[in-house]
Amino acid sequence: MLIQQRGSGLLELIVAAALGLLIIGALQQVWAWQQGKQQQTVSATRSVLTAQSLIQQLTSDIEDSIPEQISLQGPCFLLPQHSGRLIGYRVKNRQLQRHTLAPHCPSSGWQSLSHYSSLAIKELNFSLQENSAALPVLSISLLAKSPKSEEYHAFNRELVLTHAE
Repeated sequence: MLIQQRGSGLLELIVAAALGLLIIGALQQVWAWQQGKQQQTVSATRSVLTAQSLIQQLTSDIEDSIPEQISLQGPCFLLPQHSGRLIGYRVKNRQLQRHTLAPHCPSSGWQSLSHYSSLAIKELNFSLQENSAALPVLSISLLAKSPKSEEYHAFNRELVLTHAE
């Protein structure tokens, strides 16, 4: 007499469970990889936006400055304002720093506008030339990178300086 077997055996159940765990593990790895890539993209985007914000802050201060009195020499860049303030900028410890009362680039009182954990700044450069209309043009170059990136990127802006009436 033959007995017909119904249902699954224990061995078949173990194999099915193992295959299910492998599939779940593979899906979890794909999900974790996608999360890591998304985090890298968000970090890089945040760094670019921070650098653009810093350039905009510099631009705003330069537009309010007295072109003939801008000092591009020394340990910091000095921007005399029409309001009488003297604003200074420098890079120290991979951070862009600003000083709102900066006669002769003091050693203390600087405010960091960035932090190296979100944006590492290598250098800030200003250069002054004249354009074809004999107006002064100030070029700004900020060299910065995302903390997880190996490459620095240049953020540049040019401003035509006009005399306040």
